[in-house]
Amino acid sequence: MSGDDATEADAGQFADLVRTRRSVRAFLDTDVSRAQIEAILDMARHAPSGGNMQPWNVHVLGRQTIGELGDAIRTALAEPDYVETGDYRYYPARPVAPYGDRIRQAGHDLYEALGIGRRDVAARREQKLKNFDFFGAPAGLLVTIDARLERGSWIDVGLFLNTLSLAIVSQGLGCCLQASFSSHGDAVRRVLGLERDALVVCGVAVGHADETHPVNRQPLRRQDVAEFVRFHP
Repeated sequence: MSGDDATEADAGQFADLVRTRRSVRAFLDTDVSRAQIEAILDMARHAPSGGNMQPWNVHVLGRQTIGELGDAIRTALAEPDYVETGDYRYYPARPVAPYGDRIRQAGHDLYEALGIGRRDVAARREQKLKNFDFFGAPAGLLVTIDARLERGSWIDVGLFLNTLSLAIVSQGLGCCLQASFSSHGDAVRRVLGLERDALVVCGVAVGHADETHPVNRQPLRRQDVAEFVRFHP
C-alpha cells in the first residue's frame, strides 16, 4: 500500500469512528478488563490542553462501586427534602431556540425507542434512574475538574472527553457520556472519597453495546454543515 493509500485508509477509519460513535444506553453483561481501560486512557491523555495543564481527573469504577454509588443517589433522591447539589448548570434555565427544540427532539426519540409514553411518569423516572447504574455497563468513569480552574480548562476537559469517546469506540466498545452525575456531586464525592473542590463533570458508561436493544437504534440527528457554518472571505 502506497503512502497516499495508507493516508486515505486512515482517514476513512477515523471518519467511521466519528460517524458511528453514539450514546449507548444498553450494554451486554460482558466485562471490560483493566488493561482495556488503561489502553483507552493512554490514548485519551494525548488530547490537547491549554498550557499543557491536562486539567482532567478520571475515577474508574467497577461493578461494586457502581452499585454503591447508584444506591447512594437513589437513597438521596428518595428523601423528601433532598435538593440536588449540581456542580454546574448544563442546560439553560429557560429553553432558547433552536436548542430547546433539539433537546425535546432528543428526549422524544429516546422514549419512543423505549416505547415509553409521554404520560408514563413512572417509566420515565425509572429510565432516568438507570443513568446512575451506568445503564448496566460493567465499567464506569467519573471525570472531575478542580473547582479553582477557569472556563478554558472546561474546554480542555471537553476535548479530553471527545478523544476518550473515540478511543473507546476504536476498541470495539460503546460508551455514553452522562452529565446526570454532575447533579449529585456531593453523593459522588462522598462515595469516592473526593475533596470538595473536585467538581463532577460527567460520568462515562463503558462496555460492549447491546446492538439488539432498541434504545441503541434511535436516530442520530445532526445539523447539515450549511446550517451552522458561515464562510468569511
